[in-house]
Amino acid sequence: MNPSRILHAETFRYAVLYLTGVSLAVFVVLAIGYGWVTFGYFRDLNALIGAEQEALARVQAEGGRSATAAAIGERVQAAGVPRLFYLLVDAEGGKVAGNLSRWPERIGEGKEWVGLEHALEEVTGAPAAIDFIGSGRHFDDGSRLLVARHYKDISEFLRLALTVLLQAMLATIIVGAIGAALLSMRLKRLISEVNDSIATILAGDLSQRIPVLEDNRDDDFRRLIVNFNHMLDRIGQLMANLQQLSDNIAHDLRTPLTRLRNRIARLEFDDREARGEAVAGMLQESDDLLATFNALLRIAQIEAGGARSGFAPTDIALIVRDVCEFYEPLAAEKHQTVCIDLPPACPGVFDRDLLFQACANLLDNAIKYAPRDGHIEVTMRCAPETVELEFADDGPGIPPAERERVFERFYRVEASRSGYPGNGLGLSLVRAVGNLHGGSIELGDNAPGLRVVMRLPRQPARGELTSAAAAPAR
Repeated sequence: MNPSRILHAETFRYAVLYLTGVSLAVFVVLAIGYGWVTFGYFRDLNALIGAEQEALARVQAEGGRSATAAAIGERVQAAGVPRLFYLLVDAEGGKVAGNLSRWPERIGEGKEWVGLEHALEEVTGAPAAIDFIGSGRHFDDGSRLLVARHYKDISEFLRLALTVLLQAMLATIIVGAIGAALLSMRLKRLISEVNDSIATILAGDLSQRIPVLEDNRDDDFRRLIVNFNHMLDRIGQLMANLQQLSDNIAHDLRTPLTRLRNRIARLEFDDREARGEAVAGMLQESDDLLATFNALLRIAQIEAGGARSGFAPTDIALIVRDVCEFYEPLAAEKHQTVCIDLPPACPGVFDRDLLFQACANLLDNAIKYAPRDGHIEVTMRCAPETVELEFADDGPGIPPAERERVFERFYRVEASRSGYPGNGLGLSLVRAVGNLHGGSIELGDNAPGLRVVMRLPRQPARGELTSAAAAPAR
């Protein structure tokens, strides 16, 4: 991969910005840590110097100057760590005991924060203003005691602490820069693959899909690719539906339109009485064509999706009960018995108009194909997560080989073409409504007759739909 492309990549710039922010954060943390370590070091040192002074002061009070000199000699011989310097002088300034030959001219007073300004001197490279850091004490006999630490020892500690912290920061920046470059290369490669696939799709190959990462990690980039491929699948499905809709209109509506034109052409040669009958027939055929077009458009709208404004908390048991009451007169005309087994209520989130239309199509088919004095059953089973609707009749049924094809637009079983009216769109709309709700439709044998089972989740399906309603397809 071209290094210049990596340097100019947006991902690399984001990585550099992130590294800069992290470096600043690390610098602030290390600066605070350096100050805290320095403060703690001088605090402990001053506490040690103060404790030594108090101990020698007690020795002076109990045993006098000679006892103090002996105690100082023991401490010098012990040479503990950290190494302290002692000096006991008499009233005239003469040395009595200690490992210093004379009283230092440049000495800093031992306080907890005395080391901060000297630590800054080490950072800036300024010359040290003192040689020792310590504390002195006067006794009643005029003698003086000094307990101190050489500043060179302190300077070495400060320089070591600062070196370690700077090296840690430098290592963080280097490792972060390498990580940013590797991350940028990987993201650049993934984005290039996505762009190449999109370019192929834009060139006209709608079957092309973006390669999904082979690893098992469910990261955001992998989910993005999967969702993008699902979107392409959905677009391909919509394009196929549009093509199918165009083919259906071109082939299945050609015959009735041609018949309607021929009847209009013969109209001027008919007498007045025959002309009235012809006009009535053409009006009926026009109504059938409009119903077919409305059904086709409604199916296309449902399959294409849209606003989900139609979904709302609804009692599906009430919907099915209303459908059964609406079609009760039609069943009574054929002396058919409609047995209803519904729970008192089955609330969920559905599109009421679409479910009413789907259930109306199923019950209308059952009444249409059931014989006179036939028997129809409408059953609902309401589970905690799903609802199952069943419409069963004792009509001729559908052969198993054709049960999947009857969901295609305009497809009708050969035996029903001559004896039953319809356009072959009812079950297509039922399946579209079921898919929109995230459900399924199954056709089975009622021995004799047909059994249709619709299973729907009681929560809204993922997807969108239009809020417009249309009359049931016939």
